[in-house]
Amino acid sequence: MSISDHSYEVIDLLAHERGLTRNKLNLSDRLLHDLGMDGDDAVDFFNSVHERFGTDLTHLHEHWSEHFGPEGFSLWNGLVIIPAAVIGGAVAGMTGLSAFWGFVIAVVLLATGFWAMRRWGPPDTTVPITVAEVVAAVGSGSWPSRPQR
Repeated sequence: MSISDHSYEVIDLLAHERGLTRNKLNLSDRLLHDLGMDGDDAVDFFNSVHERFGTDLTHLHEHWSEHFGPEGFSLWNGLVIIPAAVIGGAVAGMTGLSAFWGFVIAVVLLATGFWAMRRWGPPDTTVPITVAEVVAAVGSGSWPSRPQR
């Protein structure tokens, strides 16, 4: 099977996993940053890659946390969500606004908080994985090992 056949099949698998059409995906797309694949979604995708192509993913699993985050709620998200909800509810309660306006205030605070975290928060240290890298691993039969540092 040629590389182009592998790319076609990997893109089909990825499109199915992400609920996208083939023409929305490119070999240069990064799984986490461009396609939003993280946590359990990434685990499911790579399990499907292994099952369908028999690709040995041992080296990827050894460095998994460098590429993907955990599923669920992170501490950093909690540092924005909880105060925004409390402040939104408190402002609405103290000013006599309805719960709807408390919710609106909380959403505005959330958007501002997440924007600030992306801009001034901890840097993103994840190492991106592109669709092309998945295709190459499928073509070679295994995820490449990293050189020793």
